[in-house]
Amino acid sequence: MEDEQRKAFIREVFNSVCERYGQGSLRFFEYAAQHLPDLLILRGDENVLDMAAGTGLASTALAGQVPDGRVTGIDLSEGMLAKAQHRAEELGLENIVFRRMDMTRMDLPEEHFDLVNASFGVFFVEDMQSLVQHAAARLKPGGRFVTTHFAEGSMSPMQDLIMQRLECYGVEVPQASWNRLQNEEQNRLLYESAGLGRITHTRNKVGYYFKDAEGWWDVVWWAGYRGFVNQLAPEQAARFRQEHLDEVNALADEQGVYFNVEVIHTIGEKA
Repeated sequence: MEDEQRKAFIREVFNSVCERYGQGSLRFFEYAAQHLPDLLILRGDENVLDMAAGTGLASTALAGQVPDGRVTGIDLSEGMLAKAQHRAEELGLENIVFRRMDMTRMDLPEEHFDLVNASFGVFFVEDMQSLVQHAAARLKPGGRFVTTHFAEGSMSPMQDLIMQRLECYGVEVPQASWNRLQNEEQNRLLYESAGLGRITHTRNKVGYYFKDAEGWWDVVWWAGYRGFVNQLAPEQAARFRQEHLDEVNALADEQGVYFNVEVIHTIGEKA
């Protein structure tokens, strides 16, 4: 898929899922964002950029920690940004602004931010090194770049099952893009390629149990998987859904279906 086609696809998918993204069965996004303030230990007056801000979970978590600073959240999806704005208003945060912007072509000044955050966003870009270099250029000397990515094994075995079943239905499924940043070594090499140093990694488990496979289907339908399921004809989609729910329910134990999610937070500093 060409770069502009990829961006258009991502924008369309996330506009379609924005209503429930990061909520309910997808609450692991919020759990991951809640770890950021403790990891970063902010002074309170920082100027923060949140790339791929989505519904504003990380943006608002950080804005609450910089009462004398400011957070700028950017995203490709206007639907996600509308939800982010609503969230900020509900929380009474006035030190935050959201803008629709392509993070690979940011119209933002260089050496302007104390912190740049990117939660679950870098891996969507084909040329990750250029993106991180572009982001690092917006940091002041001594500023920090922080990312959150899925660790290896996250969402398995459900993710493996749905990808295999989609392929059986003739849907072309690319390799999961987040696999490129699923361990500390991959993240370290990316940071170093962009000239960032003093690199640290922290892992956090943010998974939980679903009552049954319907909880997992909420993840499928209200996240990026929907774009692949929507390639099926309606009668195929109904059959696909039932077959997939049956195989996921077969994984249940006495507590339900465990949704395994572990994240890696990586922090690096600009010289």
